Amino acid sequence: MNDLDIVVISGAGQGIGKAVALELGRCGVYVLCISRTKNCQATAAEIATAGGKAEAMILNIGQVERTKALLSAWIGPKSYKRIGLVLAAGILGPHNFGDLVGWEECYRVNVLGNVAVYSGLLPKMLGNNFGRIVGFAGGGAAYAYPLFPAYAASKAAMVRTIENIQADLNDKGDFAAICLAPGANETQMLQEIRAAGAEVKTIVNIGEPVRFVREFLFCRDCGFKGAFVHVRDNWRDYLNNGRKIGDEVWKLRRIGL
Repeated sequence: MNDLDIVVISGAGQGIGKAVALELGRCGVYVLCISRTKNCQATAAEIATAGGKAEAMILNIGQVERTKALLSAWIGPKSYKRIGLVLAAGILGPHNFGDLVGWEECYRVNVLGNVAVYSGLLPKMLGNNFGRIVGFAGGGAAYAYPLFPAYAASKAAMVRTIENIQADLNDKGDFAAICLAPGANETQMLQEIRAAGAEVKTIVNIGEPVRFVREFLFCRDCGFKGAFVHVRDNWRDYLNNGRKIGDEVWKLRRIGL
């Protein structure tokens, strides 16, 4: 059951971020769609056309101080009590280790930018003693991915960032943060990955990660907060007073392999 007042989504202009935004809009959630381009406005308009409620914020989250300040100013006067956050924005970055400017941009967007969105909303969430936070892993978060080394490194960092966010929020209220490996979905990013020469063996319908995000955001008592979960894991057993996290859930720290 949806009892969220709002969900803020970075990267809502395309890909998984857009798909999640549209689904939450259909569920009656008010959605703030954030993207670097006007695509977020199209996403918000599509939600409204379907009968939902949304607004758009064009924002380059790589400008981290500005991002934090704008989100803080935006949420400050709002009366939202139950806030969800989906950190879906990301770029692929360079194909090699020589383009350090590209590496810096990739990390600044994929990690620091998403952390800036979270940081801007954090005081309000702490004041409400509530938050649901979803981050995204990706190719290379759990294994070597030399074709996109900066992206892989940033996604591994995002996994640990979510773990630390949850650890920081423990005992501060009803908080749950998760990092999802969504599998390879047919998005514009996947087209870019193929164009770079990568072999993609298994495709996951984008509806699978969208379903995970929806059910996680709406869960009352999540048993796997702070974890790194693959969309094909048996995650439903851990929602809404189900089992608590154990060795069955895939985490970044894997022992005995």
